[in-house]
Amino acid sequence: MAFEYTSITDPEWLATNRQTGQDDYILVKPTDYSKVPIAIPNWEPLPCCTSTMFRRYESELLNFQVKSDDVWIASYPKSGTTWVQEMVWLICNDLDFEKARTTVIRDRSPFLEVSTIFDIGEEESSFAFTSDAPSPRFIKTHLPVALLPPNIWTVKPKIVYIRRNPKSVAVSYYHHSVRANFNGTKEAFIRMFMKDLQFYSPFHQHVIEYNELASYDNLLNLCYEDMKRDLKSSVIRTCEFFGKNYSDVAINELCRHLSFESMTNNLAVNYEDVFPDEKFIREGMIDGWKKELSPELIAEMDLWTENTVVEKYRHLFKV
Repeated sequence: MAFEYTSITDPEWLATNRQTGQDDYILVKPTDYSKVPIAIPNWEPLPCCTSTMFRRYESELLNFQVKSDDVWIASYPKSGTTWVQEMVWLICNDLDFEKARTTVIRDRSPFLEVSTIFDIGEEESSFAFTSDAPSPRFIKTHLPVALLPPNIWTVKPKIVYIRRNPKSVAVSYYHHSVRANFNGTKEAFIRMFMKDLQFYSPFHQHVIEYNELASYDNLLNLCYEDMKRDLKSSVIRTCEFFGKNYSDVAINELCRHLSFESMTNNLAVNYEDVFPDEKFIREGMIDGWKKELSPELIAEMDLWTENTVVEKYRHLFKV
């Protein structure tokens, strides 16, 4: 058996999961994680919250064939994934803005494991679709390091990881989940987020583990807030990571394409066929959570981070 599955026993979750639309959630943990090149002594991954559909696709995940020229864009949900997908794809494709505007991003950069959490209604799974994508493949994933396809650690493709302030993630994830499957209040969603009972949680461990892949030299770690404050510097860092050299004029054009206004008006990245009533890219602010969360919930989230994260890693969440 490659994975251990555990039912959720939290009383609050059990009392509300049918009402909120979260009744198919389950916890999953790999039985063998020895190949993950992580620098945390005596590391053991925590169970990851996912859907019961994960069982159906576990063999496709385990047997997914990673290629050396793949580019993986990884993140916890709502951390700036689409933004980074668009930036990385353009940098690696000679700034082909025309194709970027006319080809939807899920075709240019498919979501590897979406079949494990949502019924996408396709004849083939998201693993098959991603596998068949033309090389070089640009693969989106929200999987924590312990659940990535095992041969990623021997093939060693380039990975770009993006992290974001937990309060911003929680608020954005709530709005996204309301469109997808969640029927409860914002406060209820965020409290389950802090209990590690939203898809891909635990959140803090997700961020820390990608940042502790110390011996994996094909990894670029980015920060959403750094990109918001100085997008050009993050673009240049990413160009250097991929060995690309563009003129200052070209980089400025890329930054304009990646601006919030441009992204919100770009049909190719907004999933409007999936979410026709609301744009996928919503506000994109650094501190929008301040107007959405009560002082009590802000204090509760800060205490959650303080109690969960040791001092060594707290800088990753104070952005």
